[in-house]
Amino acid sequence: MQPAPLSTYQLGRIQSLPILRLVSIGAYLDGGIQDILLPLRYLPEGAKEGDSVSVFVYHDNEGRLIATTLTPLAQVGEVAYLRCSSVTEAGAFLEWGIHKDLFVPFREQSTKMQEGYSYIVYLYIDALSGKIVGSARLAKHLDNTPVDYTPGSKVACIVTEQHERGYRCIIEHKHWGLLYNDTAPRMLQRGERIEAYVIRLREEDNKVDLSFVPVGYQKVDGEQARLLSLLEQHHGHLPIGDKSPAEEVMRLTGMSKKTFKMVLGSLYKAGLVTLAPTEVCKK
Repeated sequence: MQPAPLSTYQLGRIQSLPILRLVSIGAYLDGGIQDILLPLRYLPEGAKEGDSVSVFVYHDNEGRLIATTLTPLAQVGEVAYLRCSSVTEAGAFLEWGIHKDLFVPFREQSTKMQEGYSYIVYLYIDALSGKIVGSARLAKHLDNTPVDYTPGSKVACIVTEQHERGYRCIIEHKHWGLLYNDTAPRMLQRGERIEAYVIRLREEDNKVDLSFVPVGYQKVDGEQARLLSLLEQHHGHLPIGDKSPAEEVMRLTGMSKKTFKMVLGSLYKAGLVTLAPTEVCKK
């Protein structure tokens, strides 16, 4: 007896699946252990058997597997800020960006959800029903894998709440992070998606400290003013540049070579100085 084929589809993820056959109501896609209907309204014009289609697979309201070419606001394993469209005796339903709302059972709500309000939820596949659900109990789903970021890494984040020192964020849908106030250029909103830089990994609690500017650039603003002041004192000219020895840069400016080059780059982009390998001049 031949072993049953393994499923080739991923529930709750965008993927490419081949068309097995065209029918009056759409097309059936090869899902491995079962075929998956792609309704006619989502079938790309001119599609034929054997073509692959990028789709999102979920269960419809009847519990049947179905595919769509619409892009959901979040996939399984991701966090999103979604608006509650209705509340029933079973739980809440959040707008998901496809022709079905995301179900959040009461047991997965940190506070009782209300229609018209938005909530940050994590999407996962419920072990009992086998369906995609949302959870606002984020602590259950975050920090469950080792933190493998390095200082200086650029990461995608979603803001969850304001903190006395800044903003709590979820990093790459996996870990908690703290973005400090002194690097934020403006007030951030709950649910806002941002990019930030890792500045420190806290071993004591496995959390990550974040900044809006890369490691090393936190000093640049203050050093810019100091270098411009030095140029003024030396009649708009200093006999050092990015090719000068680090010892000479330190002697004349009190900056490390790395900081000096970052400051020069910022001033040059701002149109405040002209550069040469061994000199810098104020415009």
